[in-house]
Order: sequence, then C-alpha cells, then structure tokens
Amino acid sequence: MAGHGPQQPLRRRTYRQRRNIFHDYSDDQFIKRFRLDRAGIIAVTDLVRDKFQSRTERSRPLDPETKVAITLRYLATGKMQQCSCDDFMTTQPTISRVITQTLDALADPQIRRQFMRFPRTRDEIQRKQREFMETSGFPGVVGAIDGTHVRIVAPRVDEQLYVNRKRYHSINVQVVSDAKYRPMRALRQHVVK
Repeated sequence: MAGHGPQQPLRRRTYRQRRNIFHDYSDDQFIKRFRLDRAGIIAVTDLVRDKFQSRTERSRPLDPETKVAITLRYLATGKMQQCSCDDFMTTQPTISRVITQTLDALADPQIRRQFMRFPRTRDEIQRKQREFMETSGFPGVVGAIDGTHVRIVAPRVDEQLYVNRKRYHSINVQVVSDAKYRPMRALRQHVVK
C-alpha cells in the first residue's frame, strides 16, 4: 500500500496481576470483608455462574467468584468503587459493570423464588395461617414484618441521609417472614428514617 509509511509494531497490553482472594484471606477475613466465608461466596456464585460465562478470554475477564466477591464487598462495606479497584486490581468501570451484572443475576425470578415468595394458593395461605396459629395463637396471619438497621460505612455522597436515629450510618431493611422464620420477601430502603 503506497503512501502509508512504515508499519508500526503492535503494542502489547500489560496487565497487573490480580489478587487471588481465595488464597490471600482466611475465613475470618472473608467474613469481615464480604460477610460470608469462602463456602458462602462459592454458594452464591453457583446460583449465578451460568449468567457470568464470558464469550471470550480477551482482556482477562473476571471469573464468576471474583464478580460475586466484588459485589458482596461493595454491599457489605459501602466502600467507594475506586477502593474496590485497588482491592481487586481492576478499573472502576469494570467494578460498576460487575456490581450491576451480579445484582441483576441475583434478582432473576428463578433465583428469587428459591429464597422468597408469597403464598399464592388458598391451600398455601391456609397452611401459613395454621402455622402462625400453632406457634403464637394469632388467627388469620400469613406473614410477619419487621425491620432492622444494617450498619454501613458512611457514604461520601448524601452521607447525612444514612444516619439513623441512633446516630450511626445504616440502611433500613424490612423483612417479611412466615411462622418458621423463613423470609417471604425482603424490602430495602435506601434512605434511613
């Protein structure tokens, strides 16, 4: 091809070695950082593993366990995504995509139904009512609702919105459970009241 000067050699990308958290952390450190131990992270990963399969090995894709760990770390600590970049040696846009992808995968109806669902048939409703009557003497009750504050690290944006009445940072969570303490539905509120 005339007129195109000498061909430049291709530049090879260099990548930082990623941290292997399964090698670097003890189970106590896992629980402190991710609120789950190794087995817990693998159990969550197994729920969504098929949704994480990369079509290519290009650009060193993150493995499913690391994607789940990134999301759990973010949810457990409320740390800025940039901190996760440093922890997992990847970029902020990657962290953001991973969190969204993992939460979307976990919100899949097939997965959600494994852990929470409201009774739908008359028989199910009557069975739940009988369970409440037997355990607590309440007639006609299908589920009980309660809330709690999950302590978080103070966020950098809108920090004051996350201070609860006891003056610490938290996310207000509500859970509906049946008479045997099985969750029926969890509701998360972003702003603490």
